[in-house]
Amino acid sequence: MDGNSPPTWPRFLENLKDRIPAPDRTETIDSLIQREKYLDAAEVILNKLPAADFTRAIRELFVQPRYEKSSIHESTLEIDPKVVVTTNYDDIYDAYCRTGIAQDGYNVCKYYEQHLATDLRSPVRVIVKAHGCVNDISKIVLSRSQYFRAKQENHEFYAILNSLFMTNTLLFLGYSMSDPDIQLILENSNIFSKSTHPHYALVGDDIIPDIEESMRKAYNIEFLKYRAGQYDEANRCVQDLAEQVEAMRASRLT
Repeated sequence: MDGNSPPTWPRFLENLKDRIPAPDRTETIDSLIQREKYLDAAEVILNKLPAADFTRAIRELFVQPRYEKSSIHESTLEIDPKVVVTTNYDDIYDAYCRTGIAQDGYNVCKYYEQHLATDLRSPVRVIVKAHGCVNDISKIVLSRSQYFRAKQENHEFYAILNSLFMTNTLLFLGYSMSDPDIQLILENSNIFSKSTHPHYALVGDDIIPDIEESMRKAYNIEFLKYRAGQYDEANRCVQDLAEQVEAMRASRLT
């Protein structure tokens, strides 16, 4: 969240749109992005963008900048969760975790790999890449049809992932509530498993009240707010959580 960071959904899609060769009318794409229909905008863009140009875009936007870790990455590692699920393509957190102190180390499991269940039953910490990674661009999931195909061809992975969402409390960091990733995740978990215990998301306080109430009811999620655009404040919130987790662990040892 602080410093130079990978592009947001709108910035990413705008960049891809501008790479379409000899672009014809792009009003449809512009309208979809403006209405936050990101999966559909990606569908239209990828139908027009050559695969080689998409690969080049991913490398230029997610690999070549060599983004540095943020303080939220640092605080998350201090919290030391057993499982971190990310829909990001970059490997910033993955690489940082390799410097972590977990005795049993870290495994990265992408949605098309078969070792998630094994990792979850072992002492190892797991970083789950639900939509692929920059180190295999051909398997990145971006558009609506790609989401459908990934779930159809890797149903065991997504079944395990859904089970995690249904049986654990989730904390979402670094997401916009207009992000289709978070909406798909929460739809699945709340439809199949009702609970009186909510999930939580750290978001800016510019979220529209009616949207907030709708998502609270539909997705069983509570919002922890910081002042919109004040990412240092968001970072402090996560650092405070890390300190409370550390204090709780220390008290259990005594």
